[in-house]
Amino acid sequence: MRLWSALLAMLLALALGPAARAHDARPLSVEVTDQGQDLYLARLRVPPSVADDDQPRLVWPAGCRPLQQRAGEDGVAPSQTALVACPGGLRGRTVAVQYPIYNPALSTLFRLVRPGAETITQVLPPDRLVWTVPKTPTLPDVAAAYLRLGVAHIWTGVDHLLFVTGLLILAGSFRRVLLAVTGFTLAHSVTLSLSALDVVRLPAPPVEAAIALSILFLAREIARPNPEGVAARYPVLVSASFGLLHGFGFAAALREAGLPKGEIAVGLLCFNLGVEIGQVVFIAAVVALYLGARQAVRASRLRFAPLEGRFAPLAGYGLGVPAAFWFVQRLVLMAS
Repeated sequence: MRLWSALLAMLLALALGPAARAHDARPLSVEVTDQGQDLYLARLRVPPSVADDDQPRLVWPAGCRPLQQRAGEDGVAPSQTALVACPGGLRGRTVAVQYPIYNPALSTLFRLVRPGAETITQVLPPDRLVWTVPKTPTLPDVAAAYLRLGVAHIWTGVDHLLFVTGLLILAGSFRRVLLAVTGFTLAHSVTLSLSALDVVRLPAPPVEAAIALSILFLAREIARPNPEGVAARYPVLVSASFGLLHGFGFAAALREAGLPKGEIAVGLLCFNLGVEIGQVVFIAAVVALYLGARQAVRASRLRFAPLEGRFAPLAGYGLGVPAAFWFVQRLVLMAS
């Protein structure tokens, strides 16, 4: 199993490697605040992964006109702010996102904030760039939006996926994999909830750097295994400990979206459920790939035993190289 787990890790690292430089789990965020008298304050926050010459703009419904526009920086991310007059309001009308060169395949988070009323939230998949503002938000709409946001976050969070891959390799057997994944899930659910509710909050840049460091730790344990070490003997302890850290990373995306007033429990529950669904689907895909590879080897009667000892170090480096890049990159962002 370790042989093919190592092969899977290398394939995943190679497949996800191009995303390492552009990694950013945040969606494109469009927040429109109703100012009254058919005036709207629009704020567009763009992830740093979007190229400078491909910055998006909002396309408003016919009859709407911008009164003021301003571009700037929101931390390390570009932002755009505009005051727009829309006679008749936005309910039932469409707002679109337009990229000048190409669609960078980001999810888009739309929010319509109405003072004293419920915030309308919608998460669009990467292939949809047009949002029709609903006339009356419903509980199923809120639940579906946050469920999609959770799935999108885990599937675009390459660092989280590589960490889970490292856990699968480190655990080895089915029972240990089940315990490790369960420990990771329970732990990150706790810190995700506490952070999203502002009970405990940590700044995002150090958390993101520490997440990269957690992958480096797993990579080291895989490349140079120590049968008597804590990671080899108690993978659930490692997964739960680092799961607490990853929960703060998940919470950063949820804070970006915000929790809907009056439906906080639904938003938090559905986001966390979306993260778990995305994680389970990813694990199932990895296991299916492993089983298929094992069956192919048996069918063709190939023998890789003489090379088996070399694959674990390669798998460790496959996980560790992008993690080291992210760690340095995030340290630089913290210092800038």
